[in-house]
Amino acid sequence: MENIQITSEGIQKNLRRVKPYDAICEYIWNGFDAGASVIEIEYKVNELDGINFLSVKDNGSGISHKDLPYKFKPFNNSEKYQSREENLHHSIPHGKNGVGRLTFFSFATDAEWKTVYSDDSGKNKGYSIYMNSSCLHEYNPNDEKEPADTDEQTGTIVSFNNVFGINSEELVQTIKDKFFWFICIYSYKHYAIRINGESVDFSSKKKAEFPIDVSNEADVKHNFEITAILWNDSLGLEYSKYYFINSNGEEVYKENTTLNKKSDEFWHSVIIKSDYFDDFSFKSCDEGQMSFTAGKNDTEYKALLEVINTLLIKKRREYLKAASEAYIEKLVSEEAYPTFDDSDFLDKYRKEQLDSIVSSLYQAEPKIFTSLNISQKKIFIRLINTIMNSSDKESLFKVIEEVVELDENERKDLADLLGKMTLANILSAIKLIEDRIRVVQALKQIVFNKEFNAYEVQHVQAIVEKHYWLFGEQYHLLTSAEPDFNEALRRLLFAKTGNAESVTVDHEDVNKEMDIFMNKQSRTSGYFENVVVELKRPSVSIGEKQLSQIKKYMRVIQSDDRFNSSDSKWVYYLIGNHFTTDNYIQGELETNKHHGESGLVFSAANHKIYVKTWAEIFEDFEVKSEYLLQRLKFDKQLWLEKHNSADDAVSKVTDNSACLTELLVPQK
Repeated sequence: MENIQITSEGIQKNLRRVKPYDAICEYIWNGFDAGASVIEIEYKVNELDGINFLSVKDNGSGISHKDLPYKFKPFNNSEKYQSREENLHHSIPHGKNGVGRLTFFSFATDAEWKTVYSDDSGKNKGYSIYMNSSCLHEYNPNDEKEPADTDEQTGTIVSFNNVFGINSEELVQTIKDKFFWFICIYSYKHYAIRINGESVDFSSKKKAEFPIDVSNEADVKHNFEITAILWNDSLGLEYSKYYFINSNGEEVYKENTTLNKKSDEFWHSVIIKSDYFDDFSFKSCDEGQMSFTAGKNDTEYKALLEVINTLLIKKRREYLKAASEAYIEKLVSEEAYPTFDDSDFLDKYRKEQLDSIVSSLYQAEPKIFTSLNISQKKIFIRLINTIMNSSDKESLFKVIEEVVELDENERKDLADLLGKMTLANILSAIKLIEDRIRVVQALKQIVFNKEFNAYEVQHVQAIVEKHYWLFGEQYHLLTSAEPDFNEALRRLLFAKTGNAESVTVDHEDVNKEMDIFMNKQSRTSGYFENVVVELKRPSVSIGEKQLSQIKKYMRVIQSDDRFNSSDSKWVYYLIGNHFTTDNYIQGELETNKHHGESGLVFSAANHKIYVKTWAEIFEDFEVKSEYLLQRLKFDKQLWLEKHNSADDAVSKVTDNSACLTELLVPQK
C-alpha cells in the first residue's frame, strides 16, 4: 500500500494564511529552538530598495543527518508539536506545527539550508538541503551524498533567493515586535538578533523594570531573584506571564499571571529565578495528594505568588490611576463630560467628586468606559453626576453591577468607594433603562401584532442589531445581515488579534449570511464567547427546516480552525414566535432536557444551539431587570406605549440611548 503524498499546490493551499514576515520569524525561532544564542540576518537590496536576497544564520546544534527524514519529510507534523500542552508552558521550543521550513514560498522562490552538526562520535559534519517553491513536496539532501567532515562550528544558515515583497524597515519592526519579550526576559543568556551585522535594540519596548523582594516573608525559605518588567507594547500572542528559572538558568515553566485580559494595557512579565525550582513539579495535584517534590500546593510557592501578585496589583493600580486621569481629560475633550464653572467653588467641588468616582470606576473595570461610544459615555457620566448627592447608594451599586461584571475584590472596593460618597437621586436619571423598556415594548408589538405584517430584516432585525443586549451584556457586534462567513471570520480575527486583513473560508456554504454575529471575552475564564442569532419573521413557524439552517452555520464554523481556537465557545439562537405543529422542535427540546438548560436543542464540544420564542426573550429581560424595574418604579405608560405600524415602532427605538456600539471591526 502506498502512502498518499500531498502536492506542492496542496501545501501552499494549506499554508496560504502564513504572512511573509511571520514566516521569516519562524526561521529565527527555529534557530533558538536548536539552542542558538545568536541569530544573524543578512539581506541585499536591489535598485528599487527591495530585498532580493535574505539569509538567517544561527549558532545552534544544526540538523542531524539521521534526523532529516523526521524534520523535512512529514507535513504539518513536528516533534516539537507532540507535547503541545507542555510547549504552552515553555518558551523553547517555539515551533508547533512542523510547517515553518516550507513557508519560504510566501517570500522567495527557493531556499537552501547549509548545516553543521555533531554526530554520535563527536565529529562535526556538514551538508546542504535544497528546496524550490514549485516543488514543496520534494527536498534535495546534499545531492544524495553523505555529510562531509568539517572544522566549522555547529549551526545552520538558510539562504533565500529571488526574495519578493519584503521591505527592510517592516522586517526590522516585525522582528522587534515578535521577539522583544524573549530577548529582554532572557537577557542573562545573552541572546541576540543581528541584522546586517548590527544588533537589534529592544530596549525601547521596556516601560519599567524593578526587583521584587520576598526575603522577609515568613513562609519563604529559599533565595529568590525576582524581576518584574512592564512593557510599552502588547506582547502579541505571548500573554503576561511568570517565568520560572532554575539554578542553571533554564526555564522550567511559564504560566499566565492573574492580570491578563483586563481590558487595559498593563503588559508585564515576571522572571523568578531560584534553586527552589531545581526539583519542583508544576503539574496540578489535589490538596492532600502525596508528593515527593515541592509543587503548586506548597506553602512557600503560594506565599511567593501572593507577594508577587500583591505588588503587581499595586503597580496596576498606579498605572490605571495615571491612565484614568488621562481618560478623564479625553472625556472632556470629547465633550462627554459635564461642564463645570471653575470660578464657582461648589462646581469645582462637584467636579472633584465626579473625577473621583469616574477614576475609581475606571480603575476597577476599564472596559465599563472603553466599550462605550461617545453618546453612551455622555449618558453614563451624566447619570453618575446626577447621583452624586443621593443617599440611595444601594441603587447606584445595583445599577453599576448591571452594567459591568465585578469580582469579589472589585465589588468590595466599589462598595467602600460609594460608602464614602453622598449620591444624588437616581430615579429620574436612568434614561437607559427607560429606553430598554421602550425597545421591548416595540418588539412585542412587532412580533405579536399580526396586523403589522412585520418582516424579518426590515423590522425585527433592524431593532435587534441595535439592541443585541437582549441576548446578553458586554458583547461586540461583529456582523449583521449582509456579511458572509469570509467577512465574519475577518472581523472575528480582528476582534481577537487586531488584524483586519481579508481572509477566505473554504466551505460550500461560505456565502451563507448570519443575521446577528457577536462575541465577548470572559474575564473569568478567558474564553471568547461567540453568539450567532437567527431571527425569523413573526409569521414563520420554527421547525426542522429552520433548525437545519442553524446547523449549516455551525458546520461552516466547525470546518475552519480559525473559528475553532481552544479559547472559543459558540452559542447559536434560533428565535421565532411559535413552533411548527409537527412537534419537531418539542422533540429536540425533550431529547436535550437532561442538560438542564432551557431551550437547548443541541450540544457538542464547544457548540450549543438554543431555540427560543420571543415570549421567552421578553420574560428573561423582565426577570433579569426585576430589581431595577421595581426599585425605580417606571411610569406604567412605558409598558402600554402603542405604535401605528411596524415601521413606526422601528423608527421610535432604533436610535435611542439603549443602542449599543456600532460594529467593532472597521470596514474593508
